[in-house]
Amino acid sequence: MHYKLSGASLGRAGCLIRTGSGHLLKTDLPVLHGGDDVSAQPVEMLLGALLGCKVATAHYVARCLWPKPHNRIESIVWEDVRGKRDVRGALSLPVDAPPSVSPMLTNVSGTARVFLAPGSPVTSSDVHRLGELVEQRCPIAAMFVAAGCEMEIQWKLEPSKTPT
Repeated sequence: MHYKLSGASLGRAGCLIRTGSGHLLKTDLPVLHGGDDVSAQPVEMLLGALLGCKVATAHYVARCLWPKPHNRIESIVWEDVRGKRDVRGALSLPVDAPPSVSPMLTNVSGTARVFLAPGSPVTSSDVHRLGELVEQRCPIAAMFVAAGCEMEIQWKLEPSKTPT
C-alpha cells in the first residue's frame, strides 16, 4: 500500500497537508515556539495517528481472534496518553552541529480501556493479549518501537459499562 500527501507552509510554523484521499490536516506550533498555535503540534498529530492506528488494528485483531458474536469491540477509550522526549534534541544550538541527545520520542505511555458488549465472555487476559497483538501489527507502533521508543500502553477490560 502507498500513501500520498502534499503540503505547504501555513503561517509562521504551520503546515497545511492534503492527503491522497482528499482529507486536510493542519499542524502548527505554540506561539512560544514560533508558531501561531492554530492547530495541533506535529508530535501531537503523530501520537494521534498512533492511537488511530491502534484502534483500527485492535478492531481487526479482535474480529480475527475472538469467536462471533463476541468479537466486536464497542469502544476503546484512551486515557493519559503521553509522549516523552528531550527537547534539547531538536532545540540545541548551534543548529549546524549534531544534537547531544536524540530529538525522537523515547517513551509513549497511557491506558487503553476496552469496552465490549454486555455479557461478552472476553476476559482481562484476552484484552491483554489483544494489546500485545496490536503492538505487533500496528504499522505506526512498529515504527515507534523500531526507532527505540519504549511503549507502555496498558490495555484494560471494561466489559459492560458504556463509556462516558
